[in-house]
Amino acid sequence: MDAPANPLICPQFCVRFNDLDNIGVTGRHYSGFIMIGIQVFNLPGKYVFFKDECTEFNYRWLTETLEIDPEEITFTEDVWCGGGNLGPSIEYFVGGLEIGNMVFMQYKTAHDGKLSDLPVKVIDVGIGLERIPWVINGTPSSYVDAFAEAYDYLRTTLSIPEHTEVWEKFGPYSCQLNVDDSEDIGKTWIQIAEKIGMEPDKVKSSIGLMRDLYIVLDHTRTVMMIIEDGALPSNVGGGGNVRNVLRRVFAILHKNGWWEKLGIDGLMKLFDLHRFKLGKLYGTFPEHKSCRKIIEVEYERWKSTDEVQKESLKKLFKKNNGVLSLNDWIIAVTSWGIPADRVAQITEKPIPPDLYYAIAAIQDHQVKVAEEILYDTAHIPETENLYYKDHRMMEFKGKIVEILPNKLEGLVNNIVIMDRSAFYPFSGGQLNDLGTLIIDGVTYELKDCQKIGKSVLHILNSPLPKEKSFYIGKEVECKIDEKRRTQLRWHHTATHIVYAASRKTLGPHVWQQGAKKTPVEAHLDISHYQSLTLDEEHQIEKAANDIIRKCLNIKKSMMSKADAEKAYGFMLYQGGAIPGNELRIVNIEGTDVEACCGTHCDNTGEIGFIRLLKSQRISDGVVRLTFVAGDRAYEELKVQTDIINELCTLWGIEQNMVTKTADRFFKDYKKLTNETKNQDKTLLEYQVRLAVASPTMKLGYAVSDQESPTLYFSNLDQYSKIIKESKKGIVFLGSNFIIGILGDPTLFDPKLINPLLVKVEEEGEEKKGEDKKEGEPKEKKKRDKKIKGEAVKGDKPSEQKKLDAPKEEKKIDEPKPESKPAGEKKPEAPKEDKKVEAIKPEAKNTGEKKDKKKGGEEKKPEGKKGEEKKDSKKGGSKKAAEIRTRDKIMIEVGKTKEAVTGICHFSYAGAMDSKSIKALLEKSG
Repeated sequence: MDAPANPLICPQFCVRFNDLDNIGVTGRHYSGFIMIGIQVFNLPGKYVFFKDECTEFNYRWLTETLEIDPEEITFTEDVWCGGGNLGPSIEYFVGGLEIGNMVFMQYKTAHDGKLSDLPVKVIDVGIGLERIPWVINGTPSSYVDAFAEAYDYLRTTLSIPEHTEVWEKFGPYSCQLNVDDSEDIGKTWIQIAEKIGMEPDKVKSSIGLMRDLYIVLDHTRTVMMIIEDGALPSNVGGGGNVRNVLRRVFAILHKNGWWEKLGIDGLMKLFDLHRFKLGKLYGTFPEHKSCRKIIEVEYERWKSTDEVQKESLKKLFKKNNGVLSLNDWIIAVTSWGIPADRVAQITEKPIPPDLYYAIAAIQDHQVKVAEEILYDTAHIPETENLYYKDHRMMEFKGKIVEILPNKLEGLVNNIVIMDRSAFYPFSGGQLNDLGTLIIDGVTYELKDCQKIGKSVLHILNSPLPKEKSFYIGKEVECKIDEKRRTQLRWHHTATHIVYAASRKTLGPHVWQQGAKKTPVEAHLDISHYQSLTLDEEHQIEKAANDIIRKCLNIKKSMMSKADAEKAYGFMLYQGGAIPGNELRIVNIEGTDVEACCGTHCDNTGEIGFIRLLKSQRISDGVVRLTFVAGDRAYEELKVQTDIINELCTLWGIEQNMVTKTADRFFKDYKKLTNETKNQDKTLLEYQVRLAVASPTMKLGYAVSDQESPTLYFSNLDQYSKIIKESKKGIVFLGSNFIIGILGDPTLFDPKLINPLLVKVEEEGEEKKGEDKKEGEPKEKKKRDKKIKGEAVKGDKPSEQKKLDAPKEEKKIDEPKPESKPAGEKKPEAPKEDKKVEAIKPEAKNTGEKKDKKKGGEEKKPEGKKGEEKKDSKKGGSKKAAEIRTRDKIMIEVGKTKEAVTGICHFSYAGAMDSKSIKALLEKSG
């Protein structure tokens, strides 16, 4: 890629977050600073200048232009290496302050240590711009010069004294407080204090307010530039650093009582002063209407989370006996979002001097692993891309130039590369084309299409049967799935339109963060500081369709990167940076210009209509817009219209009454649901009291129509006392749960039910926290199959039939005598309860969790049913489903809790033989 100029001089604004500990103290560290970069590229046959000339130019600039005394200048030479390159490095200092560094990349290093000349010898010079006025003016700190107008405004508004005398004494030694260089910061403070004749605490307090002022000036400029550049504060990636420094500003303003004097209006004026100052270097900044809203939202979030996180910090501080480790500080700042100054204020502990350095070190180690490239195509001729020449070409012919073994499918020969292709490979978030290829008279389906390097790989649905050499040079007849291609084209152009509509509606902070286009739908991820409102969704959809109705021309052309960037700026790169010297530019007339390799319409009117389906905040600072266009938009509209029409027919109303009617139905449903719950509680009370009041019945049971045992878990315990006093028992039997409470444990042995419960098999080690739904996936699948009426391994025919058959509700049985003389007529068999859906797996474990909370000891069933057996083949365990029991219950009596002992409470949720259990209960009763 060619450089835009040679030599190239660029004042680039850089952000650096591992020096935050030093900002405001050393006088030379910044979170955001301007690096004057000088690059020179000495190409073969085109020498510009190198080491000697560059060193001379920099020396003359220091002595002639800046008029610095040569005696104050020091040059030191070193060696720089990185990325396989190596060369001399020359740093220069003025009065002990590093001003710049010149690196001369001259050699290439081999694994054996041998050096060879680089074909292109490069100079890379970096000069800290903020340090130049500091050196020239001789001020105690570079911040005064770098932030001149903003410094005067903030100090005056906040009425902060300068403490000039202290800073003049302290300034020359401040550079020694660099956390990176100092082995003991505390000792360094003491040494500096001795040199200037003051106590260390006095020095710190004298410079404290000015240090905070400098931090606010630095951080606000950095945040302003980052937002202008398209990034947002968030808890993800680099956005976390932006949020940290912004919240540090809020914390400092509140700590010092400055927020009351400044407020949001004063803070925004500070941002404007930075914008004005940097505009002299970079050109006037356009109005950023989103900036104030972004800062306001972040401030409100900081305020709302501050109290919550403050309590978390206090608990941690108390747990650690008043000590916070460096790791605790990192968690508080990065995970909880509490600025370090706020942590120090809450805990009354000093900020660790290397806190931000440690945070930056952690972030530096979070590196993405590069994707593995499976195929080397460097030796293969470039595939001619016909889809750029004519995106409506649906049939073409090409010749096979290479066949590759598929490394993901057992090395079968089903990857074909041709000299030319109109098939679009997966790229830019757009799914690939599908279609057919006729090779040697045989038709193959194209199941995937990818581009690696400059070659297009066509992956076939089946391998080629003959030797590879047989096919090289053969002509292939290709046909593209036109319907799929057209829909993908609509969705890709619609993505550009939706982006333009979003930026117009929400503001200039909106940048594309990702996108995907499929034949079914498309989505666009945009940077935005909060979830979208319904009104904002409507505005974006309307703006997008306004662009369609204007029938704007869409121009696709190739441009040199230098010309494209000069004409359109870096807004081109919504889909990320693109390598190479040429860019394919997609220009929607007067609306949107992007570098894009996808397939696009010729006119916005071709799309017809865009329907925004939903928006969702997929991460902090990123909102996903899901939409459809073209035929898919009309299909979605039909689905939505059909739903409304069905509701109108079902309810016998007009369309304008749908919302009002649905609202009335929902309110009635909630009311009836609450009434039903109250009636269930009342019925339960009557059932218990009936069982207790019966003079003859010792153990009664009721067939329940509840979908889960929640009613009983929540309410049975309050009757423990009267059940115990009466020495009665009651059991509730659902379609797949059973729960009982026995005032006299000898009435019934719950373990007798264990053989009638369906076994479950759990793979792998038994997980902790079995109350989570994912703890019993196989059991849930088994129950789901039962509900659908499918046969399940281990089911008896009678069980399957019973689950399919409807059942009637059975109220509490009449009391039964404990024994009957021979020949006496048996009581009438109870009616079947009606079929209900399987309960959630949590229901079973709710009882277990409750047991532990209430202090009861769990009785382990005896025999093999309670034993776990290792399955050597699966590495898991087999465990029989079993009744859970406890003999001690905590119940609420008024506002106190009382232990009721000598009572047995048992429960189970899952598949079981209800009919046999019912017979067992009748026999026991």
